Amino acid sequence: MFTKTLVLVLALISIGSASATVIYKWVDKDGVTHYSQQKPENASTDKIHSEDIEQQPIGFIAPKERPAEPQPSEEEKNATRIKEENKQHAADICDNAKHSLNVLTSHSRIRSQDETTGEMVAMREEDRQAKIKELEERIRLFCK
Repeated sequence: MFTKTLVLVLALISIGSASATVIYKWVDKDGVTHYSQQKPENASTDKIHSEDIEQQPIGFIAPKERPAEPQPSEEEKNATRIKEENKQHAADICDNAKHSLNVLTSHSRIRSQDETTGEMVAMREEDRQAKIKELEERIRLFCK
């Protein structure tokens, strides 16, 4: 048993050292780099041992996934459609949004009519900020 193991180990060692080869590297007069297992005549060479060369992975390397291109939202699609079909309507939406935004940003106490009761109520600050964001989005969609 010990003899078989020793023979196997010695065989593996000799195979490892036998598989290493010397590779010669040189650059010719045109600046082209060459590699060969046979030493060229009349050329200065560098010796490289094949066991010292780092091996590159072999086989299939999966491509890197590209980030998905952003798709336009429904609001963007509708704004584009309106701008294409009726430029004057798009310009009116832009002007109204700019005017409303100016009112909302220059006045802090705004009153509006309640849709269900019809009476005038003060606009809450949260509602005012939400409306400002909505109008800024309209300006982005219709004014540019």
